[in-house]
Amino acid sequence: MATPPVAPEFAHLVDLSADALGTFVLFATDDYFAEKENLLKPGAPEWREGAYTDKGKWMDGWESQRRRSDGHDFAVIRLGASGRVHGALVDTTHFKGNAPQAVSLEAIDAPLTATPQWLDAADGWFEVLPRQPVKPDAPNALLAAAPTPRVTHVRLRIFPDGGVARLRVYGEAVAEPRTFWRRGSVDLAALENGGTIAAVSDQFFGPPSNLLLPGRGVNMGDGWETRRRRTPGSDWCVIKLGRRGVVERLELDTHFFKGNAPQATLVEALDEEALGAEAVAGLLHAPKGWQTLVTRTPLVQHRRHQLEPDRPLAVTHLRVHIFPHGGVNRLRVFGVALDGPGERARLEQLNALPADTASAVFLACCGARAFAETMTALRPFGSWREVFSAAESVWWKLGTTAWRDAFAAHPRLGASKKAKAQSAKSAAWSKGEQRGVGTSDKAVRARLAALNDAYFEKFGFIFIACATGKSAPELLALLEERLPRSKKAELETAAVEQAKITRLRLEKWLLEHEGEG
Repeated sequence: MATPPVAPEFAHLVDLSADALGTFVLFATDDYFAEKENLLKPGAPEWREGAYTDKGKWMDGWESQRRRSDGHDFAVIRLGASGRVHGALVDTTHFKGNAPQAVSLEAIDAPLTATPQWLDAADGWFEVLPRQPVKPDAPNALLAAAPTPRVTHVRLRIFPDGGVARLRVYGEAVAEPRTFWRRGSVDLAALENGGTIAAVSDQFFGPPSNLLLPGRGVNMGDGWETRRRRTPGSDWCVIKLGRRGVVERLELDTHFFKGNAPQATLVEALDEEALGAEAVAGLLHAPKGWQTLVTRTPLVQHRRHQLEPDRPLAVTHLRVHIFPHGGVNRLRVFGVALDGPGERARLEQLNALPADTASAVFLACCGARAFAETMTALRPFGSWREVFSAAESVWWKLGTTAWRDAFAAHPRLGASKKAKAQSAKSAAWSKGEQRGVGTSDKAVRARLAALNDAYFEKFGFIFIACATGKSAPELLALLEERLPRSKKAELETAAVEQAKITRLRLEKWLLEHEGEG
């Protein structure tokens, strides 16, 4: 199936809604005539002359039935790659007398596990594209007034009903910051982590952006492939990493490329932080000025190659050469992410705080004084990865007495606002951690309160759960599941939940104090 060219307005952007990234249509008010999942199908919309189902004309898209009441239809989509949205392609191809009159697009930053019910009740939705008319049987390229903040879900509204063949949401992929704060290596080039293609010598048979997609690819057409060179040299592409980092290992996969795999590769690197953005822009197509990261290395057909850097370098851009030409299926760039300028400034602030102030910060993240004092004494930290790693290590070395101190600092889930306010040990950044509880019905709150009492009587501490992204009924079900457990098992489970809460609060402090010094 042919893939239509990307609209010029979006040529420099990433399709955050690409099916290959794991985009999913969570909900649609109605898809009687054609399934909502068709919105995300790769390739151009298909037309089948004379094809009908038992519901009506077969259509390659999402189509709702004719409304018999006021209102309009909408669909909720979880993006495969979170990011800043610049606009959308609302393609009504083949929908002529049954296209919507107008559309709008909204977005939200929500947990990836959020259910349609949770999203419907959420108050964080904002408008990306205001209501505007669309043409029938046409690819409608709609630009946002300005790029959005990072979002994870979009809601397409169609007025009042009708059909849309395809939806493409274009923007810049932005990974969750915690992606780069975790221990271990991360794929610094992955599209979902913000990796992009900055330049390329040739992409006749397949674009180099395919290199950064997840998985191994489904066939030879799902990779980067150049035409046959008739002159000396090599083909190459430049990858701008999603985060500056130190590369530890690369995987270059020639899967499916058998008679057209490159004979060798060479990988070069640049560090934009050291050189400056203007200098890097001038070097993208320059034959010299790059540092060698991986010396010229032979390649074979249809195989995943493991490449090790010649030396550790802090890099932001990689230039991957293939000699003399050919095709590559995927590229993985595993390495350690480095803190950005803003993160380094926040870390310097944390390291410079007076001991009592720093202890208060850590105590607000975890109510165990032993935890706060130990973390304060461990300063200075060299990176935020060190902070999070230390927090985890310190917590699990504390005894049960300190664990119980941390548990006691929480208000009870389902407690009244008055009771929460009276909790002197409640952490300063607990707002939002019980969002679902505060909006639950009286019966659920009453049941939560009653079981909390039973839980405390049995275990000697309150029910601890990382409530972010969970509804009140979900928390109630979790409480009912854990109540019959043994004291030893439940103490360890509560400690796991507290560790999650502590990390979330540390992350929130980091993000809320950006730029302060």
